[in-house]
Amino acid sequence: KDIVVTFTQKGYIKSVPLETYKEQRRGGRGMIGTELATDDYVKKLIFCSTHDHLLFFTERGRLYWLKAYEIPESQRYGKGKPIINLLNLATDRITEVLATSDFKGNIIFSTEKGIVKKMNMKDLSKPRASGINIMKLKDDKVIGVELIEKQDILLATKKGQLIKFESDQVRVMGRGAYGVTGIKLDKGDSVISIAVLKDPKLTILTLTENGYGKRSDAEDYRKTNRAGKGVTNIKISDRNGDVIGIETVTDKDSIIVSTAKGIIIRTSVKDIRVMGRATQGVRVIKLKSGDKATAFAKLIEENTD
Repeated sequence: KDIVVTFTQKGYIKSVPLETYKEQRRGGRGMIGTELATDDYVKKLIFCSTHDHLLFFTERGRLYWLKAYEIPESQRYGKGKPIINLLNLATDRITEVLATSDFKGNIIFSTEKGIVKKMNMKDLSKPRASGINIMKLKDDKVIGVELIEKQDILLATKKGQLIKFESDQVRVMGRGAYGVTGIKLDKGDSVISIAVLKDPKLTILTLTENGYGKRSDAEDYRKTNRAGKGVTNIKISDRNGDVIGIETVTDKDSIIVSTAKGIIIRTSVKDIRVMGRATQGVRVIKLKSGDKATAFAKLIEENTD
């Protein structure tokens, strides 16, 4: 069955049937999605099947595995279970989670400092309880992971920059490789999201911490070589706050947005109008005073019946 897996900053994980979350209009206030400690927040939402494998990438460049059905099912408002009860992490921390139904093709991931690395999935297909090393890191951490074929890669930064380049510019590497530069960052900026452009006609949805977002045509973003600075993706302002992520979407998609205070809202992408690349966007979720949007995930409507 289809589930939503919720993973928090403090390392709590749970699964909830997708049908639990009723769709709401853009700008709605949402519903309580997770019972959170005062200093915890939802970090990652994964839409998957109970038959999928979940790959857990850590700050230190290690990989762990679980079957999705091994994630404890919870009530919508339940806290979940500590991930350390399910994985032998020691003092390492999970920074990214990816669902896959098989181990075919390639995977690409990005670090906070803009380093990208491509690997063959077969090199990740033999689980070990103690995990495996997949990347050497220097004062950096893995922030995003995607399955990749020959599509373009998108890297987005928290200060509103985005770079688009061909995936062929990154060769397949072994587990011990460092990776290559994907984007050059200004001081104080960092990469917060990686996405794969499966169709050039798609739109790019960007969401900020203050609940604002926008869609822009992917064709509005010129393709460059990797290791450039990219182009302006969204205008950063006091109203918007920093960017929390991007997704490639169509009108058939829905998104689930979660907040620091545990509110979750599901809304249809078609309610978010397409606008120019370097604009400020519109309100996607109404936030109460002191709350921030922390994560969002894309759902494909055709798979949620």
